[in-house]
Amino acid sequence: MKLSVPLLLALVPAVLLSAVAVSSSAGEQSARAVPLKDAKLNIEHNATDEDTGFQGFVDSEGWRRLDVHGPDGQVLAFEARGSLAKLGLTELFFESVEPENAKVPIDETLANLPEGRYTISGPTQENGKSAGRTTGKAWLTHDIPAGLKLVSPAEGATVPVRGVVARWKPVSKTITGDPVTIIAYQLIIEKDVEPHPHMIGKFGLSIYVPRSVTSMAVPDGFLQPRTKYKWEVLAIERSGNQTLSSGEFRTR
Repeated sequence: MKLSVPLLLALVPAVLLSAVAVSSSAGEQSARAVPLKDAKLNIEHNATDEDTGFQGFVDSEGWRRLDVHGPDGQVLAFEARGSLAKLGLTELFFESVEPENAKVPIDETLANLPEGRYTISGPTQENGKSAGRTTGKAWLTHDIPAGLKLVSPAEGATVPVRGVVARWKPVSKTITGDPVTIIAYQLIIEKDVEPHPHMIGKFGLSIYVPRSVTSMAVPDGFLQPRTKYKWEVLAIERSGNQTLSSGEFRTR
């Protein structure tokens, strides 16, 4: 089970986004480098479904191509082609295929992207104008938090619409038993129904809490009677890798 993923792309040596190659002069290409606003690369492990994959996020002033290079060379290429290339793109979220651990061992999945610093860079683009290049760095480790235990609501429980508290056990180890530094937990609760076909996201709530917090009261008025909900909690370690555990409950 995977909740609220706005965009899924298979992690392959080259990925093309639908947008236009826009020509720029040699002078524009050699202009100053514009830092990316944000660059992240991390691992997401699903302890309930037992699958593992990669995620990435980029935010910028505008770009028309991005190349991702790591310790072993290039791993991804995103290129804008089509009518939107003139405007340029800013944010980008991508997620790899998440093979089942029983079919593809985690070590084999992690071998696709070794630990280390990754450079994300390429030519900028903003409303038809090039401003040189944009660049940023992302940090990837293979420290994956162990799956956390969901305490309440219990799996398959029927609960009232008011006074519900979501609880979980803290995480202190990785999936290999090593110590791990958790920086936050994320709680997600979503109604188990399909959203409007043109709506991005689902009806639900999502909140990040400090590592010292292992329970959260569900706001009164959020849960509706006789409704099925899916919920999950993600343990996030200091390099951004995250492990989720998920469950289901319904209301009276």
